[in-house]
Amino acid sequence: MEIIYHRLFKVDIVEQEVSLQEFAENDNVNTYIMELLQNVSDDEGDREYLFEESSLTMKTYLDQFINGEERDITSRNIANRLLQKETTAQEKRAHLKYPIQKGMLIISYVQMTEFENKIVISKADYNEFIEELTGNLSSGLPTKKKIFKAFIANVSNNGEDNEITKLVTFDSNTTKASYWTKNFLELEEVRDDEKNTLTAYNAVKRDILNPLRKKKEYKADWLCLSNATIAYFRGEGEFDIVHYRDSIIGNYQPMEDSLEIDKLKEKISKLPEKYKFDNKFSKKPGVVKDRFKNTIKLSEEMDLIIKHDVANPKRTFKAYTNEGRKYIAILSDEGYEYAQKQQTE
Repeated sequence: MEIIYHRLFKVDIVEQEVSLQEFAENDNVNTYIMELLQNVSDDEGDREYLFEESSLTMKTYLDQFINGEERDITSRNIANRLLQKETTAQEKRAHLKYPIQKGMLIISYVQMTEFENKIVISKADYNEFIEELTGNLSSGLPTKKKIFKAFIANVSNNGEDNEITKLVTFDSNTTKASYWTKNFLELEEVRDDEKNTLTAYNAVKRDILNPLRKKKEYKADWLCLSNATIAYFRGEGEFDIVHYRDSIIGNYQPMEDSLEIDKLKEKISKLPEKYKFDNKFSKKPGVVKDRFKNTIKLSEEMDLIIKHDVANPKRTFKAYTNEGRKYIAILSDEGYEYAQKQQTE
């Protein structure tokens, strides 16, 4: 990776000022930017976007930037545009507790490979940035956490023409700022939330849950993971592929020892690219029609009904064989008394 061009601007909404930032600690600046770009450029982004059909300003700026047309002027125009859009957004959200913060806008043009470049526009916390350069940063935050927002445009370079092939963003805030994507960058989502929700859920069913359901030894684990997945998708809030992978699936303790959770997590990581849905989006619970599954058939005469998630399934259920016959043992004082009574009678 090689930085072709970069500029840093302080965007101060309180002072209504945009100022080019130059530092004596140039090596520190380059190190910071390289670490930030490495994390941001390798990231798949939260969502994929297209320029709005009516987009003129930002698309024109980026085309000028790619073609090398007065990059210094274009960079300042981009910074001024951000200040303008942040000011308008702040006026609309004046009643909110947390105002838009003063930031360091970092505009970079990076060569990734012989045939691929990236434009990276990111906004970092200004005070943290300054503290990092002077060596006084005490929070120890990883580089990726230092940025509020980022925009990445993949640029294909075939030697003759430079063409933008993919636009992605990510936002470290739980509540995504529409002024950043819609007003400032003039972007619209490739996929809406309903399509994302349905595509992601069907992908999980197809590649993660259904293979477990087809194997007898994993039936109980399939039931638990299926219910956890349904509960997650049918709950309000944000879908996050990393949270689903690491918390919903990753923290599960299998009842069958041969079930390898790490392999499931690897498969989950590949789903967004394989089935074309975004890594993060607002869930639309109504499109998921599957319901909580709570019944396991034990025999023609009996079903096991699970009312809600079992906190410690390995301790609650035991499978064993005796004289070639298969049994299930369930931790239950009431069940024990019932079984003991049946044996006595």
